[in-house]
Amino acid sequence: MKKLVLASFLFLLLLTSCKDNKISEEQSKKDLELREKELVLKQKELELKEKELENKNSTPAEGNNSSGGANNFPDLTSVRLSKTDLENRDPWELRIMRNEIYARHGYIFKLPELKEHFMMQSWYVPMKEDVTSLLTPLEKENIELIKRYEEYIGSQYSKYSR
Repeated sequence: MKKLVLASFLFLLLLTSCKDNKISEEQSKKDLELREKELVLKQKELELKEKELENKNSTPAEGNNSSGGANNFPDLTSVRLSKTDLENRDPWELRIMRNEIYARHGYIFKLPELKEHFMMQSWYVPMKEDVTSLLTPLEKENIELIKRYEEYIGSQYSKYSR
């Protein structure tokens, strides 16, 4: 009788061990697939940056400013913005200005149009999903000013959109 109980116990132990191994193998496969997808994504990002660098090197310089493009934005991380800096800017420019502050801290954009725009900037390195704790008081102030101006411009556009 003791041998039968012992044999049953060992059989159950072996069954449980095999089940745990199977679960571990499945998790390992999922982890490996996730890592492979991350590598593919990083490779695509590198290819985009290489193309952008090639385009920059093959076209004449558009000016040397902090945003890396022809927008002539002031240095949004170290200069207090004024209304004059925001005047005559269209909604897209204002949106880019505001988001450039986040981009300079390595924010990973989820919206395709912002991700695409900033991937084209040679200085942009996506690293973090949340950069709010990295923002300086000046940057927060500039973000708020741009937001207010975006709301103002938006209300002006909506008046004439009918």
